[in-house]
Amino acid sequence: MTSKPHEDLAPPVDPETSSLSGSINFSQPTRKRLFWIFIVNDNISYFNFCSYLVACFGTICLVAYLAIIQPFVLSVILGISESKGNLTGNLALYDELIALPSTLIWGILSDRIGRRPVYSAGFICLGTSLILYPYSKNVYPHMLLCRLLFSVGSAAATCMMTGSLSDVAGGQHERGRVSAIVGMFAGFGGLTAGLGLTTVPFKLVQYSGSQVKGIQLCFTIVGGVAIGFAVLCVFTMHNMESSHVKGVRYWTRRLLTRNKSTLEPRPDLPPIENPLKQLKYGFMAGRDPRVALAYMSSFVSRADTVLFSSYVSLWVVQYYEDLGWCGEYSCGAAAGDTHMLTGMAQGISLAFAPVYGYMCEKMEKSTVLAIAGVIGAVGSFPFAFTTAAPGAKSNYAWVNLVGVGQIGMIVTGMTLVNGLQLDARYRGSVAGVFSFCGALSIMVMAKLGGYLFDVWMRGAPFVLMGIAHSVIAIFSIYVRIITPRLLREDAARFAAKAQAGEMQDVATEHKDELSSMGHKEELSL
Repeated sequence: MTSKPHEDLAPPVDPETSSLSGSINFSQPTRKRLFWIFIVNDNISYFNFCSYLVACFGTICLVAYLAIIQPFVLSVILGISESKGNLTGNLALYDELIALPSTLIWGILSDRIGRRPVYSAGFICLGTSLILYPYSKNVYPHMLLCRLLFSVGSAAATCMMTGSLSDVAGGQHERGRVSAIVGMFAGFGGLTAGLGLTTVPFKLVQYSGSQVKGIQLCFTIVGGVAIGFAVLCVFTMHNMESSHVKGVRYWTRRLLTRNKSTLEPRPDLPPIENPLKQLKYGFMAGRDPRVALAYMSSFVSRADTVLFSSYVSLWVVQYYEDLGWCGEYSCGAAAGDTHMLTGMAQGISLAFAPVYGYMCEKMEKSTVLAIAGVIGAVGSFPFAFTTAAPGAKSNYAWVNLVGVGQIGMIVTGMTLVNGLQLDARYRGSVAGVFSFCGALSIMVMAKLGGYLFDVWMRGAPFVLMGIAHSVIAIFSIYVRIITPRLLREDAARFAAKAQAGEMQDVATEHKDELSSMGHKEELSL
């Protein structure tokens, strides 16, 4: 691997107008169009595609559900009324201390055994932790251990949600619409958690007899569904098949066989790569400003998801506790406002996902991220300083803007991180670093937000969200300004590979992507 991680892939070139086109045979496997809209790889079926979308829905639904419902666990089950902001931040901090290395390990592992087993393992961890969570007797160590197991599972699921996109999507120029449908299902997952599942524990009281048992029953049901997602992935999700993926069977046999020379030879597979080399590629890819921008979008979008879900819920619960309306025996009013605020934000994000997908295909992605950053900042700052009651109409306007900005980060970031400038052999590693940045943001922002929630004001976490959106908007404008220079550098690297005799392989592998970018640079051998 060279020192520049994006050298291994071709830059945007139109083969029909390039002087190279006459000497290159752009043969490539046919692409498939599903539902008359999405171009996917030819080995992806309707069943595989729908399974991936369901997995994306489940991933965000489960992550958002725990973030939203946790304040009720602290208040109703454990009876904690003081310093809940700091407790929430501490749990998120320890959660992400595990998630940081987990995302990197899962990403590298998926490049070796495929995405499907990693996704399935992630859902099993999520389901198990959710079933155990409401039976915690204390925060430390019971609830903490459940959160750590949940962290391992969420790291696997969110990492594969990003890493599987390139395995599914076929056309580079239409990857925005695949990202949009993924964003829609992710938004639908958040909507289900915020608008549907939040009030379920309190509706189960008539069957369970108490709020505590209602919450426990709801967690058990959701955890069981998560394990069901794992089974669904095993039987329906396509596992990436390429020259660098050896599969679970190969690695299991390798671990169990003492004499490695007795293994059946596989001449079609390249030598096993050093995991540190794979990890290095993922981090060094960030030297490309476009990849760095994608990593920043992961930082902001994950912080958005967790900060918004956790601290909107905590803010509402604290507001009603101060009024004496939320305690051990009744917290239904807080649940109602929580599900309206979070549900409305997720609902509007669901509606705007296809809008951002279309924009990603028609505009520079850095421009789209700048727009999303500005919208998110405009919603976050006024919401942070609001003095109105949670159910006030002005708050609905602000959370709608936050939701629009949040889905823009998710859709555009996933499209950017699956761009042409990255080596396809290291998609899992890059997805791992992408998720690593998201985990880092949660660790820093959730801990800081929880501390400021207790010592400064209850809107402090949303001030942090506004600052993050503002920073990424500024960096997006910078990347947009230097994009023409980056394209010229890509073209120069492409010409260098052509002179080295590697043009045929690169052009064949990326024919659709190159032709779609419309870059008219004239190259000569």
